[in-house]
Amino acid sequence: MLNRKRYQRVIELKGYKSGDKKKWLINNFELFKSTLNWPPGLPPINRSLNFEGTVKEEFNLLYMEILNQFKYELDNNTKTLTIFD
Repeated sequence: MLNRKRYQRVIELKGYKSGDKKKWLINNFELFKSTLNWPPGLPPINRSLNFEGTVKEEFNLLYMEILNQFKYELDNNTKTLTIFD
């Protein structure tokens, strides 16, 4: 399991504010996936009940807030992210 310090570090670096948001999303996608339950072939489900009020939840919400600024697709079979221009 990933350490909460990793989530905190990503949030504190705020690369999403000063840099390319798409790049930030792609670079942190694996970390984002660790905040989800993602059964094979099904859409991801937030683990919010397991980490409510934690830095992990803060990261998950931040990631989704930035991701929703783009047109994107999550592939439920390969568990990958495509961000469209």
